[in-house]
Amino acid sequence: MIGSAIDAQVLCLGGECSNIPGDYQVLGNFAEPAFNHIYTNRFLRSMGDNAVLQNLNSNQSGGSNVSRYRLGLGYTVSRGQAKAQDFYYENSELRTLPKAGVAASPSASFTVNLGEWMSGPYAKQWNLTTHFFPYEFGEANIPFVKIRNTEVNGRVFNYGAVLRYFPVDSGFSLGLGIFQTNQDIYLSAYDRRPTQFRIDGDKRRWMGQNDLFYQSRITSGSLDIKYNYTIGFLSIIPGLGVVYNHGYTAVQVSRFAAISTMENPDDFSSVPSAIGIRLNSRHNHRSGFSYGSLGFKLGQGNFSLTTELMAGKEIQSINLSLQMQF
Repeated sequence: MIGSAIDAQVLCLGGECSNIPGDYQVLGNFAEPAFNHIYTNRFLRSMGDNAVLQNLNSNQSGGSNVSRYRLGLGYTVSRGQAKAQDFYYENSELRTLPKAGVAASPSASFTVNLGEWMSGPYAKQWNLTTHFFPYEFGEANIPFVKIRNTEVNGRVFNYGAVLRYFPVDSGFSLGLGIFQTNQDIYLSAYDRRPTQFRIDGDKRRWMGQNDLFYQSRITSGSLDIKYNYTIGFLSIIPGLGVVYNHGYTAVQVSRFAAISTMENPDDFSSVPSAIGIRLNSRHNHRSGFSYGSLGFKLGQGNFSLTTELMAGKEIQSINLSLQMQF
């Protein structure tokens, strides 16, 4: 787990370090761009909200009452519009890092009508839908991170449950949900050639290893209302919802690079020196957002194909799933 909200460490080794001012080595110009200009709280909040909206949409609870049981398998993608800015990695192999927050994963869902498990006149008016999918990925099977010459891997483990109430013959339903959103994403690359940077106006070059680690751990509670309108085999399901989040999103970037001499930007060998930089930025989620949804279901017998769009302020999500009732 990444700890403090804002943290930076800079370590310099070698004879050239005497030519680097102390404010550069401690915090200085390395930390300022990363925290105040790049991975701002707005961007980290957007990353977290995207992951939560994707998790909500993965539930596939829909807006029609399931008479007994239903299984579903789908894929959900969410994307935000808040962007990170360029930072010191623009002079390294990770200069093409994604600038927008995106989340994606498959999911499996299971729905039961509580009348199958409980007796009573109102039990059949309740559905319980649970979903989960532990998803480990690399560059070959992740759709939103494509960075040349960069190793990409990570893990998504989202799960949740929605209890939905269907008043008799009204078309409306009310859902109450709880969700856990867990994401870990790792990016790593080695510079293929030295790149330029400046210290107190002096041109230098550096070449080394770059790593980025993104993490989210968010618990959410949701409340939504939906209306189901059916024409033949087509159901149209608009809705509105709110969600409250408690947790954090965090980014840790690190770079360890050999640096050239002050006199000659192409000289790495006469005075071997290296600098290591680690920057942490964390946003604590203690807030919520509202969203609108629009679902479509095509049903034939016990099978149905559904899609649902969800949209909040600066975030959107879409799910496509195949479901079977039994």
